[in-house]
Order: sequence, then C-alpha cells, then structure tokens
Amino acid sequence: MPITFTDEDMMYLNKELDERLRSIRQGIDTLKAKGDTKFCNKCGHMMHYFKIGNGRLFNCSFCANRTAEMIK
Repeated sequence: MPITFTDEDMMYLNKELDERLRSIRQGIDTLKAKGDTKFCNKCGHMMHYFKIGNGRLFNCSFCANRTAEMIK
C-alpha cells in the first residue's frame, strides 16, 4: 500500500525542512565569522585542526585531505 501525502502535509514538511536548513546555515555562518574554522577545498566539510608549534595542521575527517598553515 503506497503512502500518499496531501498538499497540506507537503507544506508542513517543506516548512520544517526549511527551518532546519536555515538553522544549519546560521550555524555555519557563525563558524565562518569566527574565523578559526576552515572548510575543505575538496569536499566542503569542516576541517579539524591540531596545533603543532607555531603552525596548525588541518585534517578533513570526510575525505582525509590535509593542509597546514602558519600561525601569525
């Protein structure tokens, strides 16, 4: 038996999804504004970093891309 959604159901689901996406985008924008978060050039996921001396090693846990940068 197939599941059928009415137009009213779809409007509710779309509204809920829009609110979720909006909150996720706001969270990403605040991370970008802080400036201490870097996003992967390959896949776009958030990268974790480790401080080593006067540098930082960024590691993407999704695609295993690694980059390094010097701390000023």
